[in-house]
Amino acid sequence: MRGFFNDIWSVTRVEWRAVWHDEGVVLIVVFALFIYSVAYSLGYGGEVLNNVPIAVVGGDGGALSRELVRKIDASPKIAVAHEVVDIAEAERLFRERRVWGVVALSPDFNRDILAQRQGKVAILGDASYFLAYREVVEGAVAAIGEQNADIVIERMGNYTPPVIYRQRNLFNSELGYGIFVMPAIILLIVQQTALIGIGMVSATRREQGIRLRAESPLAITVGRTLAYLAIYGTTLGFMLTVHYSLFGYPMRGAWWRCVAVVVPYLLAVILLAQSIGSLFRRRESSIVWLLWLSIPFLLVSGVSLPPQAFPQWLYMLGKVVPSSSAVDAWIAVQTRGASLSDIAPELTLLWCLVIVYGLLAIRANKN
Repeated sequence: MRGFFNDIWSVTRVEWRAVWHDEGVVLIVVFALFIYSVAYSLGYGGEVLNNVPIAVVGGDGGALSRELVRKIDASPKIAVAHEVVDIAEAERLFRERRVWGVVALSPDFNRDILAQRQGKVAILGDASYFLAYREVVEGAVAAIGEQNADIVIERMGNYTPPVIYRQRNLFNSELGYGIFVMPAIILLIVQQTALIGIGMVSATRREQGIRLRAESPLAITVGRTLAYLAIYGTTLGFMLTVHYSLFGYPMRGAWWRCVAVVVPYLLAVILLAQSIGSLFRRRESSIVWLLWLSIPFLLVSGVSLPPQAFPQWLYMLGKVVPSSSAVDAWIAVQTRGASLSDIAPELTLLWCLVIVYGLLAIRANKN
């Protein structure tokens, strides 16, 4: 037993030196997490789009038409950049990317409303850019709804609405994109850098014909796992404290609940990386074959697109990737303050992945 633990410690030190003496691995395993996280956080720092430029078409120049245009322009989401006389001019501005949406009022908008007929308003948005599309539609609809309420109250005199509508967004009050997506991206960066970096170390050792000195593959697996667990535990701990604080990301879960999610996730990722690393004969192969997987992993995690947008079999297949379960559990704990019982299915699956990938890693680490 003493020799077993000595082997583990020896492998841990060898793996540690292999990482820190390889500039390429250091760049991927250590610095990539900081570089990508800061770059994405700065890119999403604005959280929401404001004052998206739009064009307004039509209207008959009456008081109600002008009032609606003022309400639209007053919205923080959109700004009336151009008022044009026909839809052809608005389409030209749209195709030139000078506006991201068009609000078209009917030519008889004011007269129709005064005659107690429905006024017609068309909202055209660019659905190829979902963030801009959402701001255009929500800003215009909110202004139209406010105008409708004003008209109803004016017609009915001293009128008190039977239902007062107030909107309160839970957990992400500003509906910010950065707060929504960055927790998932940080976990995905950890996964991708571990898969590529550990694969590079494994392939480099294979290229040079170096063997780890240990009696059993279990000792090799445990030793290598401890080395990377120390590295990623430190860097990820820094990200989830200092980085979260600098960029204002919420942390509503107790620290021990966060640890309960992070530990099996890191173990599953590190063991999966050791299993996959045994497949590469050249260090460059790790980058070539694994770099492109970041986008599929993000998709099957259910963050960029809801799970309902995928075939059920594809979504379930994605559960073999540690990030898929970890992202769900992490967002529940970190953003919503969920308890461990709330994320029990995700934690159970993560620990099952630890066992499965641990057995595969032991097989892969046979000398």
